[in-house]
Amino acid sequence: MTFDSLTFALFLAIVFPIYAFTPSWPARKNILLVASCVFYGSWNPIFLLLLAFTTVFDWWAALRIHAAATDASRKRWLWTSVIASLALLSYFKYAQFFTNTAIEWASWIGIKYAPIDLGIILPLGISFYIFESISYIVDVYKKRVTPTKSLRDYGLFMTFFPHLVAGPIMRYKDFNSQVETPRVVTADAVALGAYLMIGGLFLKIVGADHVFAPLSNQVFAADYQAGFVAAWAGAFSFSMQVFCDFAGYSLAAIGIAKMFGFHLPANFESPFASVGIAELWTRWHISLSNWLRDYVFNPLGHYRKGRWRGYLNVMITFTACGFWHGAAWHFVAWGAVHGAMLVIERMLKDSFIGAWKLWDSKWVRPFLALLTFALFSLAVVFFRAPDLAVAWTRVKAMFGAMPTDAVALAWNGDAKVFVIGLLVGLVVQAWLKHRKGWDWLPAIAWPLRTLLLSFMLLMIVLSPGKTAAFIYFQF
Repeated sequence: MTFDSLTFALFLAIVFPIYAFTPSWPARKNILLVASCVFYGSWNPIFLLLLAFTTVFDWWAALRIHAAATDASRKRWLWTSVIASLALLSYFKYAQFFTNTAIEWASWIGIKYAPIDLGIILPLGISFYIFESISYIVDVYKKRVTPTKSLRDYGLFMTFFPHLVAGPIMRYKDFNSQVETPRVVTADAVALGAYLMIGGLFLKIVGADHVFAPLSNQVFAADYQAGFVAAWAGAFSFSMQVFCDFAGYSLAAIGIAKMFGFHLPANFESPFASVGIAELWTRWHISLSNWLRDYVFNPLGHYRKGRWRGYLNVMITFTACGFWHGAAWHFVAWGAVHGAMLVIERMLKDSFIGAWKLWDSKWVRPFLALLTFALFSLAVVFFRAPDLAVAWTRVKAMFGAMPTDAVALAWNGDAKVFVIGLLVGLVVQAWLKHRKGWDWLPAIAWPLRTLLLSFMLLMIVLSPGKTAAFIYFQF
Protein backbone atom coordinates (compact mmCIF):
# COMPACT_ATOMS: atom_id res chain seq x y z
CA MET A 1 0.00 0.00 0.00
CA THR A 2 2.13 2.86 -1.28
CA PHE A 3 1.16 6.52 -1.47
CA ASP A 4 0.86 6.32 -5.25
CA SER A 5 -1.52 3.33 -5.27
CA LEU A 6 -5.29 3.19 -5.63
CA THR A 7 -5.35 1.00 -2.52
CA PHE A 8 -3.88 3.84 -0.48
CA ALA A 9 -6.34 6.33 -1.97
CA LEU A 10 -9.18 4.07 -0.78
CA PHE A 11 -7.50 3.66 2.62
CA LEU A 12 -7.20 7.44 3.01
CA ALA A 13 -10.76 8.00 1.83
CA ILE A 14 -12.01 5.68 4.60
CA VAL A 15 -9.70 6.63 7.46
CA PHE A 16 -9.66 10.42 7.12
CA PRO A 17 -13.40 11.15 7.45
CA ILE A 18 -13.75 8.69 10.34
CA TYR A 19 -10.85 10.41 12.10
CA ALA A 20 -11.98 13.95 11.28
CA PHE A 21 -15.57 13.49 12.48
CA THR A 22 -14.77 11.59 15.67
CA PRO A 23 -15.06 14.13 18.52
CA SER A 24 -13.05 12.30 21.21
CA TRP A 25 -9.27 12.76 21.01
CA PRO A 26 -8.47 9.41 22.68
CA ALA A 27 -10.80 7.71 20.20
CA ARG A 28 -9.13 9.51 17.30
CA LYS A 29 -5.72 8.32 18.52
CA ASN A 30 -7.09 4.78 18.61
CA ILE A 31 -8.31 5.19 15.04
CA LEU A 32 -4.89 6.41 13.89
CA LEU A 33 -3.10 3.59 15.70
CA VAL A 34 -5.34 0.90 14.20
CA ALA A 35 -5.15 2.50 10.75
CA SER A 36 -1.35 2.68 10.95
CA CYS A 37 -1.16 -1.00 11.89
CA VAL A 38 -3.45 -1.91 8.98
CA PHE A 39 -1.30 0.22 6.66
CA TYR A 40 1.94 -1.46 7.74
CA GLY A 41 0.46 -4.95 7.99
CA SER A 42 -0.79 -4.72 4.40
CA TRP A 43 2.75 -5.54 3.21
CA ASN A 44 3.34 -8.50 5.49
CA PRO A 45 1.56 -9.18 8.82
CA ILE A 46 4.74 -10.75 10.20
CA PHE A 47 6.47 -7.39 9.84
CA LEU A 48 3.78 -5.92 12.09
CA LEU A 49 4.62 -8.40 14.85
CA LEU A 50 8.28 -7.36 14.73
CA LEU A 51 7.34 -3.68 14.89
CA ALA A 52 4.99 -4.40 17.81
CA PHE A 53 7.75 -6.23 19.69
CA THR A 54 10.21 -3.36 19.18
CA THR A 55 7.61 -0.82 20.25
CA VAL A 56 6.52 -2.60 23.43
CA PHE A 57 10.05 -3.58 24.50
CA ASP A 58 11.52 -0.10 24.09
CA TRP A 59 8.51 1.58 25.72
CA TRP A 60 9.00 -0.70 28.72
CA ALA A 61 12.80 -0.26 28.74
CA ALA A 62 12.42 3.53 28.76
CA LEU A 63 10.20 3.32 31.84
CA ARG A 64 12.77 1.10 33.54
CA ILE A 65 15.52 3.63 32.77
CA HIS A 66 13.40 6.42 34.23
CA ALA A 67 12.60 4.42 37.38
CA ALA A 68 16.11 3.02 37.96
CA ALA A 69 17.69 4.05 41.25
CA THR A 70 21.33 3.91 40.13
CA ASP A 71 23.21 5.08 37.07
CA ALA A 72 24.57 1.56 36.57
CA SER A 73 21.03 0.21 36.35
CA ARG A 74 20.04 2.96 33.93
CA LYS A 75 23.01 2.10 31.71
CA ARG A 76 22.12 -1.59 31.75
CA TRP A 77 18.62 -0.86 30.48
CA LEU A 78 19.97 1.60 27.92
CA TRP A 79 22.42 -0.90 26.45
CA THR A 80 19.94 -3.76 26.63
CA SER A 81 17.51 -1.77 24.51
CA VAL A 82 20.09 -0.40 22.07
CA ILE A 83 21.79 -3.77 21.57
CA ALA A 84 18.43 -5.49 21.06
CA SER A 85 17.45 -2.91 18.43
CA LEU A 86 20.78 -3.14 16.62
CA ALA A 87 20.67 -6.94 16.79
CA LEU A 88 17.29 -6.97 15.04
CA LEU A 89 18.53 -4.55 12.39
CA SER A 90 21.77 -6.50 11.94
CA TYR A 91 20.00 -9.83 11.51
CA PHE A 92 17.37 -8.73 9.04
CA LYS A 93 19.49 -6.29 7.05
CA TYR A 94 23.08 -7.48 7.32
CA ALA A 95 23.17 -11.22 8.08
CA GLN A 96 23.20 -12.18 4.39
CA PHE A 97 25.88 -9.57 3.66
CA PHE A 98 28.14 -10.77 6.48
CA THR A 99 27.65 -14.38 5.40
CA ASN A 100 28.53 -13.63 1.77
CA THR A 101 31.52 -11.54 2.83
CA ALA A 102 32.86 -14.29 5.10
CA ILE A 103 32.55 -16.85 2.29
CA GLU A 104 34.32 -14.51 -0.14
CA TRP A 105 37.15 -13.77 2.28
CA ALA A 106 37.55 -17.46 3.08
CA SER A 107 37.99 -18.17 -0.63
CA TRP A 108 40.97 -15.80 -0.69
CA ILE A 109 42.89 -18.16 1.60
CA GLY A 110 41.79 -21.29 -0.23
CA ILE A 111 38.77 -22.26 1.87
CA LYS A 112 35.81 -22.95 -0.39
CA TYR A 113 32.20 -22.72 0.74
CA ALA A 114 29.08 -22.92 -1.36
CA PRO A 115 27.01 -19.71 -1.38
CA ILE A 116 24.35 -19.73 1.32
CA ASP A 117 20.96 -18.09 0.85
CA LEU A 118 19.58 -17.34 4.31
CA GLY A 119 16.20 -16.43 2.84
CA ILE A 120 15.81 -13.39 5.09
CA ILE A 121 13.18 -10.86 4.03
CA LEU A 122 13.98 -7.26 4.99
CA PRO A 123 11.04 -5.80 6.96
CA LEU A 124 9.83 -2.59 5.37
CA GLY A 125 11.01 0.54 7.14
CA ILE A 126 13.08 -1.27 9.79
CA SER A 127 16.08 1.04 9.29
CA PHE A 128 13.87 4.04 9.99
CA TYR A 129 11.88 2.85 12.98
CA ILE A 130 14.91 1.29 14.69
CA PHE A 131 16.63 4.69 14.54
CA GLU A 132 13.52 6.34 16.01
CA SER A 133 13.44 3.78 18.79
CA ILE A 134 17.14 4.24 19.60
CA SER A 135 16.78 8.02 19.69
CA TYR A 136 13.89 7.69 22.17
CA ILE A 137 15.84 5.41 24.50
CA VAL A 138 18.96 7.59 24.38
CA ASP A 139 16.95 10.77 24.95
CA VAL A 140 15.23 9.20 27.96
CA TYR A 141 18.61 8.13 29.34
CA LYS A 142 20.05 11.62 28.75
CA LYS A 143 16.91 13.09 30.40
CA ARG A 144 16.06 15.08 27.30
CA VAL A 145 12.53 13.68 27.39
CA THR A 146 10.31 12.11 30.02
CA PRO A 147 9.15 8.64 28.97
CA THR A 148 5.45 8.30 28.33
CA LYS A 149 3.40 5.91 30.42
CA SER A 150 0.94 5.57 27.55
CA LEU A 151 1.75 2.60 25.33
CA ARG A 152 -0.83 3.92 22.89
CA ASP A 153 0.94 7.28 22.54
CA TYR A 154 4.34 5.67 22.09
CA GLY A 155 2.85 3.14 19.71
CA LEU A 156 1.38 5.96 17.63
CA PHE A 157 4.78 7.66 17.53
CA MET A 158 6.37 4.47 16.21
CA THR A 159 3.64 3.49 13.76
CA PHE A 160 2.16 6.79 12.48
CA PHE A 161 1.63 5.72 8.90
CA PRO A 162 2.72 8.84 6.95
CA HIS A 163 6.34 8.53 8.15
CA LEU A 164 6.53 4.84 9.11
CA VAL A 165 8.22 3.17 6.15
CA ALA A 166 10.61 5.84 4.84
CA GLY A 167 10.65 8.75 7.25
CA PRO A 168 11.16 11.55 7.96
CA ILE A 169 12.88 10.04 11.01
CA MET A 170 11.01 11.49 13.99
CA ARG A 171 12.17 12.30 17.52
CA TYR A 172 9.75 11.67 20.35
CA LYS A 173 10.35 15.16 21.74
CA ASP A 174 8.94 16.56 18.49
CA PHE A 175 5.94 14.23 18.50
CA ASN A 176 4.81 13.91 22.12
CA SER A 177 3.27 17.38 22.39
CA GLN A 178 1.31 16.70 19.21
CA VAL A 179 -0.06 13.38 20.42
CA GLU A 180 -0.86 14.72 23.90
CA THR A 181 -2.76 17.76 22.60
CA PRO A 182 -5.88 17.21 20.47
CA ARG A 183 -5.17 17.85 16.81
CA VAL A 184 -7.47 20.24 14.99
CA VAL A 185 -8.47 19.39 11.43
CA THR A 186 -8.97 22.63 9.52
CA ALA A 187 -9.96 23.30 5.94
CA ASP A 188 -6.76 25.27 5.32
CA ALA A 189 -4.55 22.48 6.69
CA VAL A 190 -6.40 19.84 4.67
CA ALA A 191 -6.08 21.93 1.50
CA LEU A 192 -2.37 22.58 2.03
CA GLY A 193 -1.77 18.96 2.98
CA ALA A 194 -3.55 17.69 -0.13
CA TYR A 195 -1.54 20.12 -2.25
CA LEU A 196 1.75 18.88 -0.77
CA MET A 197 0.69 15.26 -1.19
CA ILE A 198 -0.12 15.81 -4.86
CA GLY A 199 3.14 17.73 -5.29
CA GLY A 200 5.04 14.83 -3.78
CA LEU A 201 3.33 12.31 -6.03
CA PHE A 202 4.09 14.54 -9.02
CA LEU A 203 7.79 14.53 -8.11
CA LYS A 204 7.75 10.75 -7.77
CA ILE A 205 5.57 9.64 -10.67
CA VAL A 206 6.43 12.29 -13.24
CA GLY A 207 9.86 13.50 -12.17
CA ALA A 208 11.56 10.38 -10.82
CA ASP A 209 9.89 7.65 -12.87
CA HIS A 210 9.34 9.32 -16.24
CA VAL A 211 11.71 12.27 -16.61
CA PHE A 212 14.92 10.94 -15.02
CA ALA A 213 14.69 7.15 -14.56
CA PRO A 214 14.80 6.16 -18.27
CA LEU A 215 18.24 7.70 -18.84
CA SER A 216 19.77 6.62 -15.53
CA ASN A 217 18.48 3.05 -15.97
CA GLN A 218 20.07 2.93 -19.41
CA VAL A 219 23.47 4.26 -18.34
CA PHE A 220 23.72 2.15 -15.18
CA ALA A 221 22.83 -1.14 -16.82
CA ALA A 222 25.71 -3.53 -16.11
CA ASP A 223 26.36 -4.24 -19.81
CA TYR A 224 26.22 -0.59 -20.95
CA GLN A 225 29.59 0.83 -22.01
CA ALA A 226 29.28 4.47 -21.00
CA GLY A 227 31.37 7.19 -22.57
CA PHE A 228 32.27 10.50 -20.92
CA VAL A 229 29.03 12.32 -21.73
CA ALA A 230 26.85 9.30 -21.03
CA ALA A 231 28.48 8.66 -17.65
CA TRP A 232 27.97 12.24 -16.48
CA ALA A 233 24.45 12.37 -17.90
CA GLY A 234 23.57 9.14 -16.09
CA ALA A 235 25.00 10.46 -12.82
CA PHE A 236 23.14 13.78 -13.11
CA SER A 237 19.99 11.92 -14.07
CA PHE A 238 20.10 9.59 -11.09
CA SER A 239 20.87 12.47 -8.72
CA MET A 240 17.64 14.13 -9.84
CA GLN A 241 15.78 10.81 -9.87
CA VAL A 242 16.64 9.89 -6.29
CA PHE A 243 15.86 13.45 -5.18
CA CYS A 244 12.44 13.45 -6.86
CA ASP A 245 11.72 9.95 -5.57
CA PHE A 246 12.67 10.49 -1.93
CA ALA A 247 11.78 14.18 -1.61
CA GLY A 248 8.48 13.30 -3.29
CA TYR A 249 7.78 10.62 -0.69
CA SER A 250 8.75 12.95 2.15
CA LEU A 251 6.61 15.77 0.78
CA ALA A 252 3.62 13.46 0.40
CA ALA A 253 4.16 12.19 3.97
CA ILE A 254 4.31 15.76 5.31
CA GLY A 255 1.15 16.63 3.40
CA ILE A 256 -0.80 13.59 4.59
CA ALA A 257 0.24 14.21 8.20
CA LYS A 258 -0.81 17.85 7.88
CA MET A 259 -4.28 16.75 6.76
CA PHE A 260 -4.59 14.89 10.08
CA GLY A 261 -3.33 17.92 12.02
CA PHE A 262 0.23 16.69 12.59
CA HIS A 263 3.53 18.35 11.73
CA LEU A 264 6.42 16.33 10.31
CA PRO A 265 9.85 17.96 9.90
CA ALA A 266 11.11 18.95 6.47
CA ASN A 267 13.41 16.30 5.00
CA PHE A 268 14.69 18.17 1.93
CA GLU A 269 15.30 21.89 1.47
CA SER A 270 16.67 22.58 -2.02
CA PRO A 271 19.82 20.45 -1.57
CA PHE A 272 21.06 21.02 -5.12
CA ALA A 273 21.28 24.77 -4.48
CA SER A 274 23.82 24.10 -1.71
CA VAL A 275 27.27 25.67 -1.72
CA GLY A 276 29.48 22.85 -0.54
CA ILE A 277 28.88 19.27 0.57
CA ALA A 278 28.61 20.35 4.22
CA GLU A 279 25.67 22.61 3.42
CA LEU A 280 24.15 19.93 1.20
CA TRP A 281 23.95 17.56 4.16
CA THR A 282 21.97 20.18 6.08
CA ARG A 283 19.44 20.11 3.23
CA TRP A 284 19.50 16.47 2.05
CA HIS A 285 17.72 13.77 4.08
CA ILE A 286 17.75 16.21 6.96
CA SER A 287 16.20 13.88 9.52
CA LEU A 288 18.93 11.26 8.92
CA SER A 289 21.82 13.73 8.88
CA ASN A 290 20.56 15.28 12.14
CA TRP A 291 20.23 11.81 13.68
CA LEU A 292 23.79 10.89 12.68
CA ARG A 293 25.06 14.20 14.05
CA ASP A 294 23.32 13.80 17.42
CA TYR A 295 23.72 10.05 18.00
CA VAL A 296 27.00 9.20 16.20
CA PHE A 297 29.16 12.22 15.34
CA ASN A 298 28.70 14.21 18.57
CA PRO A 299 29.16 11.18 20.88
CA LEU A 300 32.36 10.34 18.98
CA GLY A 301 33.67 13.75 20.00
CA HIS A 302 32.79 16.00 17.03
CA TYR A 303 35.88 18.19 16.49
CA ARG A 304 36.38 18.73 20.23
CA LYS A 305 39.36 16.34 20.44
CA GLY A 306 41.36 17.96 17.69
CA ARG A 307 41.18 18.45 13.97
CA TRP A 308 42.46 15.03 12.88
CA ARG A 309 40.24 13.22 15.36
CA GLY A 310 37.37 15.26 13.95
CA TYR A 311 38.24 14.14 10.42
CA LEU A 312 38.23 10.52 11.61
CA ASN A 313 34.84 11.05 13.26
CA VAL A 314 33.46 12.41 9.99
CA MET A 315 34.73 9.36 8.11
CA ILE A 316 33.27 6.95 10.68
CA THR A 317 29.91 8.74 10.65
CA PHE A 318 29.52 8.79 6.89
CA THR A 319 30.83 5.29 6.35
CA ALA A 320 28.14 4.22 8.82
CA CYS A 321 25.68 6.35 6.84
CA GLY A 322 26.54 4.41 3.70
CA PHE A 323 26.18 1.09 5.51
CA TRP A 324 22.79 2.18 6.89
CA HIS A 325 21.62 2.72 3.33
CA GLY A 326 22.44 -0.76 2.14
CA ALA A 327 24.24 -3.99 2.97
CA ALA A 328 26.71 -3.79 0.10
CA TRP A 329 30.22 -2.47 -0.39
CA HIS A 330 29.16 0.08 -2.99
CA PHE A 331 26.93 1.77 -0.38
CA VAL A 332 29.83 1.79 2.08
CA ALA A 333 31.97 3.38 -0.64
CA TRP A 334 29.29 6.01 -1.29
CA GLY A 335 29.28 6.99 2.38
CA ALA A 336 33.08 7.01 2.57
CA VAL A 337 33.32 9.24 -0.51
CA HIS A 338 30.96 11.74 1.09
CA GLY A 339 33.00 11.61 4.27
CA ALA A 340 36.20 12.26 2.31
CA MET A 341 34.63 15.20 0.46
CA LEU A 342 33.48 16.71 3.77
CA VAL A 343 36.97 16.33 5.23
CA ILE A 344 38.59 17.94 2.17
CA GLU A 345 36.08 20.79 2.25
CA ARG A 346 36.80 21.38 5.94
CA MET A 347 40.55 21.35 5.23
CA LEU A 348 40.11 23.93 2.47
CA LYS A 349 38.03 26.20 4.68
CA ASP A 350 40.65 25.93 7.44
CA SER A 351 43.50 26.71 5.01
CA PHE A 352 44.53 29.96 3.35
CA ILE A 353 41.81 29.31 0.75
CA GLY A 354 39.22 29.81 3.46
CA ALA A 355 40.57 33.32 4.01
CA TRP A 356 39.54 34.20 0.46
CA LYS A 357 35.87 33.94 1.54
CA LEU A 358 34.95 32.28 -1.75
CA TRP A 359 31.92 30.69 -0.11
CA ASP A 360 30.57 34.16 0.70
CA SER A 361 31.00 35.75 -2.73
CA LYS A 362 27.69 36.22 -4.55
CA TRP A 363 29.55 35.91 -7.86
CA VAL A 364 31.28 32.65 -6.97
CA ARG A 365 28.46 30.92 -5.08
CA PRO A 366 26.45 29.90 -8.21
CA PHE A 367 29.52 28.17 -9.64
CA LEU A 368 30.24 26.48 -6.31
CA ALA A 369 26.63 25.30 -6.21
CA LEU A 370 27.05 23.69 -9.64
CA LEU A 371 30.34 22.15 -8.49
CA THR A 372 28.59 20.78 -5.40
CA PHE A 373 25.92 19.18 -7.56
CA ALA A 374 28.62 17.67 -9.79
CA LEU A 375 30.48 16.25 -6.77
CA PHE A 376 27.26 14.81 -5.36
CA SER A 377 26.58 13.22 -8.74
CA LEU A 378 30.09 11.79 -8.88
CA ALA A 379 29.56 10.13 -5.51
CA VAL A 380 26.04 8.96 -6.34
CA VAL A 381 27.52 6.61 -8.95
CA PHE A 382 28.48 4.30 -6.06
CA PHE A 383 24.93 4.55 -4.71
CA ARG A 384 23.25 3.69 -8.02
CA ALA A 385 25.59 1.12 -9.54
CA PRO A 386 24.74 -2.54 -8.85
CA ASP A 387 28.25 -3.19 -7.54
CA LEU A 388 31.68 -1.64 -7.13
CA ALA A 389 32.92 -2.94 -10.48
CA VAL A 390 30.22 -1.15 -12.46
CA ALA A 391 30.61 1.96 -10.30
CA TRP A 392 34.32 2.08 -10.98
CA THR A 393 33.88 1.81 -14.76
CA ARG A 394 31.42 4.74 -14.67
CA VAL A 395 33.73 6.85 -12.51
CA LYS A 396 36.66 6.19 -14.85
CA ALA A 397 34.50 7.19 -17.82
CA MET A 398 33.58 10.43 -16.00
CA PHE A 399 37.29 11.24 -15.87
CA GLY A 400 37.87 10.35 -19.51
CA ALA A 401 39.11 6.77 -19.15
CA MET A 402 36.41 5.31 -21.35
CA PRO A 403 36.16 1.71 -22.55
CA THR A 404 37.23 1.18 -26.15
CA ASP A 405 33.70 0.19 -27.13
CA ALA A 406 32.05 3.13 -25.33
CA VAL A 407 28.60 4.03 -26.61
CA ALA A 408 27.84 7.66 -27.42
CA LEU A 409 24.76 9.01 -25.68
CA ALA A 410 21.90 9.13 -28.16
CA TRP A 411 20.22 12.53 -28.46
CA ASN A 412 16.75 11.01 -28.30
CA GLY A 413 13.54 11.78 -26.46
CA ASP A 414 14.80 10.48 -23.11
CA ALA A 415 17.91 12.67 -23.31
CA LYS A 416 15.94 15.79 -24.28
CA VAL A 417 13.40 15.30 -21.49
CA PHE A 418 16.26 14.77 -19.04
CA VAL A 419 18.02 18.01 -20.02
CA ILE A 420 14.82 20.04 -19.69
CA GLY A 421 14.01 18.39 -16.36
CA LEU A 422 17.54 18.98 -15.06
CA LEU A 423 17.49 22.69 -15.90
CA VAL A 424 14.01 23.19 -14.47
CA GLY A 425 14.89 21.24 -11.32
CA LEU A 426 18.06 23.24 -10.60
CA VAL A 427 16.37 26.60 -11.25
CA VAL A 428 13.38 25.75 -9.04
CA GLN A 429 15.64 24.62 -6.20
CA ALA A 430 17.66 27.85 -6.45
CA TRP A 431 14.38 29.81 -6.24
CA LEU A 432 13.10 27.80 -3.27
CA LYS A 433 16.38 27.87 -1.33
CA HIS A 434 15.56 30.91 0.79
CA ARG A 435 11.87 30.11 1.24
CA LYS A 436 11.47 28.21 4.50
CA GLY A 437 8.41 26.05 5.01
CA TRP A 438 5.27 26.44 2.95
CA ASP A 439 3.97 29.83 4.04
CA TRP A 440 4.69 31.19 0.59
CA LEU A 441 2.36 28.72 -1.11
CA PRO A 442 -0.99 30.13 0.12
CA ALA A 443 0.26 33.61 -0.82
CA ILE A 444 0.25 32.67 -4.50
CA ALA A 445 -2.90 33.85 -6.27
CA TRP A 446 -5.50 31.08 -6.21
CA PRO A 447 -5.93 30.95 -10.02
CA LEU A 448 -2.21 30.21 -10.38
CA ARG A 449 -2.33 27.61 -7.58
CA THR A 450 -5.31 25.98 -9.22
CA LEU A 451 -3.57 25.94 -12.59
CA LEU A 452 -0.44 24.37 -11.10
CA LEU A 453 -2.47 21.77 -9.20
CA SER A 454 -4.44 20.90 -12.34
CA PHE A 455 -1.22 20.54 -14.31
CA MET A 456 0.31 18.19 -11.72
CA LEU A 457 -2.84 16.05 -11.53
CA LEU A 458 -3.08 15.86 -15.31
CA MET A 459 0.56 14.79 -15.66
CA ILE A 460 0.12 12.16 -12.93
CA VAL A 461 -2.97 10.72 -14.61
CA LEU A 462 -1.41 10.74 -18.07
CA SER A 463 1.86 9.11 -16.95
CA PRO A 464 2.08 5.79 -18.79
CA GLY A 465 2.73 2.40 -17.22
CA LYS A 466 3.22 1.35 -13.62
CA THR A 467 5.28 3.43 -11.24
CA ALA A 468 8.45 1.97 -9.77
CA ALA A 469 8.76 1.28 -6.05
CA PHE A 470 10.07 4.15 -3.95
CA ILE A 471 13.86 3.85 -3.91
CA TYR A 472 14.19 4.21 -0.13
CA PHE A 473 11.76 1.36 0.55
CA GLN A 474 14.72 -1.00 0.04
CA PHE A 475 16.50 0.55 3.03
